[in-house]
Amino acid sequence: MGTISPGWRWGPFTARVPLLHLKPELPELAQGLLVANATGLAVVPLYAEHFGMGFEIAVALVVLQSFTIYSSFLLFGEPFCPGWLTPALPLVLREATALATPDLRTEFVNAIVLATAAVFLFFGATGLGKIFLRAIPRALKAGIILGAGLSALYGETLPRSGDRPSRLDAYPVCVSLAVVVTLLLVFSKPLERWKQRLPWLGRLAALGVLPGFFLAMVAGPWLGEISYQGFFDYEGPFLYWPDFHGLLAQYSVIGRGLPPASMLLQAAPLAIAAYIIGFSDIITGTAILEEAGRDRPDDPPALDPRRTHLSIGLRNAAIALVGGPFFPLQGPLWTGATVVVAERWRRGPQAMRSLMDGVASYYLFGLPILYFIGPALELLRPALDIAFSLTLILTGFACAYVALGMLHERVERGVALLVGATILFFSTPTALLLGLLLTAGLLGPDAWRRESAILKSR
Repeated sequence: MGTISPGWRWGPFTARVPLLHLKPELPELAQGLLVANATGLAVVPLYAEHFGMGFEIAVALVVLQSFTIYSSFLLFGEPFCPGWLTPALPLVLREATALATPDLRTEFVNAIVLATAAVFLFFGATGLGKIFLRAIPRALKAGIILGAGLSALYGETLPRSGDRPSRLDAYPVCVSLAVVVTLLLVFSKPLERWKQRLPWLGRLAALGVLPGFFLAMVAGPWLGEISYQGFFDYEGPFLYWPDFHGLLAQYSVIGRGLPPASMLLQAAPLAIAAYIIGFSDIITGTAILEEAGRDRPDDPPALDPRRTHLSIGLRNAAIALVGGPFFPLQGPLWTGATVVVAERWRRGPQAMRSLMDGVASYYLFGLPILYFIGPALELLRPALDIAFSLTLILTGFACAYVALGMLHERVERGVALLVGATILFFSTPTALLLGLLLTAGLLGPDAWRRESAILKSR
């Protein structure tokens, strides 16, 4: 536990109260207002399209999932900037949308969220996570992540429900503009030296997806791809209250009851895939904070994989019980935000008093202000499809470089590609079975021995 923001211990967790244990950091507060709030709304159009939710109910779900995410650092004491299990999002959404009706999709996603919660809680309580991961060879893990990326990219080319054009067809220039700007600012190696020379460019890149999304919002009306007429004609209340009652009654597990056992069984392979992705995020977040923490011996980060497992499990169980079909799933890490906060934290107490101050500030101390302001929601509403398309395309790009970076042998790359293609064109359970068979037949026992050695080194 950090020495600067001790908090109140309860079991393996640590609760912290804003302004008592956590102090504001203005740069993170500014970024959170612009980035953290706006990003959460990206899934709203999907709930109308695939789950039959009205806008008011979908916003209520976004608000509840935000509070659940905030509990990661406020209630459980996690030092990471939390987020979604984004690579799992296209897998869950693709399997769910294959079902015939919104009602079945709701039941199925609720089952996936509950199954994912159960997997994390089981491995957190027993400490068997590393043992399980040793049974999953590297090529299969990479194939799952690659399959998520392929599903994300392919999904953006398909017509939406009701024969509506895909998001890429509906907003070709806006989406392309947002993606190109974001890739350049976040991933471009040639721009790295310019970021070092020009501090303003570094600060712009630190905003992640926001500059590209904002540019698309500004250019959209000039290109004829989006219209803000609804914002200019808005006559509703300034303070907006989402439909929490409708969400609880119609979509949550409390309102609908538990999904049938057959759906929970059907959800199990996706929950396992989500766990593999989440475990990788835990390793990534730990590496980021350990590396940055070498410069902050005064504020050691409170890293505890068992606590992280338990908190993820409880967060997913909570959102299923009171919120319903949250298909992005609750995860341990928002990598971009964690890197941004950690980089300023490592500069010393004069830059950021404590890591937990920066994390909490990035999420506005748990107050999703934007979601309760009617004109702000109406302003963002026409561009939410663009935000979601940007999220999925970047997910596809990131999944590809993560998956391919895990592999060092040509046969492993072939196995990963076949597993990813099977996820895309068939199903996740089929891909898991195929991946195990291919690993046994083409790579042999060395694949498992090598994975065991890697996990032991961690």
